[in-house]
Amino acid sequence: METNLLSKIDHLFRNEYAKLISYLTSKFGVSNIDIIEDAVQDALLKAMQLWGFKDTPPNPSKWLYRVSYNKVIDSLRRQSKTLMFNPEIMNDYLEEDYEMDKSIEDNQLQMMFACCHPSISENDKIILSLKLLCGFSNNEIGRVIFKNSEAVKKGLSRAKNTFKRKVEKLSFPSEFELPSSLDTVLKIIYLLFTNGYTAYNGNDLLKKDVCEDALRLAGLLYVNERCNTPNLQALIALMCFKLSRFNARVSKDGFLIAMKNQERDLWDTDLIQLGNAFLILSNKEPSYSKYHLEAAIEREYATSASYDSIDWKTILEIYDVLVSKTKISILELNRLVVLSKVKGSKKALEELKLLDDKALLNNQHYYSIKGEFEKELKLDTYKETLQRAISLTTNEREKHFLRGKL
Repeated sequence: METNLLSKIDHLFRNEYAKLISYLTSKFGVSNIDIIEDAVQDALLKAMQLWGFKDTPPNPSKWLYRVSYNKVIDSLRRQSKTLMFNPEIMNDYLEEDYEMDKSIEDNQLQMMFACCHPSISENDKIILSLKLLCGFSNNEIGRVIFKNSEAVKKGLSRAKNTFKRKVEKLSFPSEFELPSSLDTVLKIIYLLFTNGYTAYNGNDLLKKDVCEDALRLAGLLYVNERCNTPNLQALIALMCFKLSRFNARVSKDGFLIAMKNQERDLWDTDLIQLGNAFLILSNKEPSYSKYHLEAAIEREYATSASYDSIDWKTILEIYDVLVSKTKISILELNRLVVLSKVKGSKKALEELKLLDDKALLNNQHYYSIKGEFEKELKLDTYKETLQRAISLTTNEREKHFLRGKL
């Protein structure tokens, strides 16, 4: 089969997977999620088998829906399940209505909230979201969350069991529950984006489709007036600013490029402008979140004329507020990089040694940053520190980047 056809099918499947899973779950019930997943995946296999030998159907989305729907019906009949409705409703009206049905968007939103049910652990929420909302395989999920396929399999099984027991049907949270539920959904979207934007194990550095999926999910929330909050707008701004630099972060050979060496001509100005618009929109209320602060930092990077003209003092001031608000260790590390630009590497190294988080002693970014400070201060220990960072790194491309510092 031609490579471009495979790519086309894969792209279509990525776009339609969440729609199909959510739409069919709304019709057949949460308890049948495994049957629904099998049906959607079976539709993909049939598409790959058939479309390589005959023309792609005029409306591939409807074709996938029809095949998936019929497969679910067949599976339920074989298992002698009692349907909640007449299975003969599979008619032309539903087929024609599928692509334009407003409920499809609502179903995806409801599935987002269902994947973030409070009874599901944070790690399992990510696994379930990547599976049901992004269509990722177990291996792809493992690369994103730094877990082997066996751990992903167990987490997914655990999450699905809780999902089927606790989520009776797809629905929006009540007006009382919505704020806390929405906070959780935004957190998951943020983690999805961060995991796509950060290096993981193997040979790949970045996962652009993870970032784009996160932005797509945020877009679904944005067009729903109940979910369109300043925090969501700030998160979208943050993702736009960061995604605008995506193509400049990796060389043609697939190696990481530091910001100071990136070609700014490769930065996406449309995404920067979109980020600006969303950040302005998000600032119409006096309250602010970590997404506002992180977006403000990313805006400084994205809108500076050059690396040398970056306003490090302003960024440090924002980081001071952000770190005091969140107490997140990785943000504290990022703040110290900015601190070194403003007050020098000696001051930054002194504060680095004061960080009270034992988990950092097994974090490659901690040693990478520490080694960079030591190198700038011409301390003999920098090589040993960077070697420690390399030993803790599971990504071959990131190891290459760290070896370059040696």
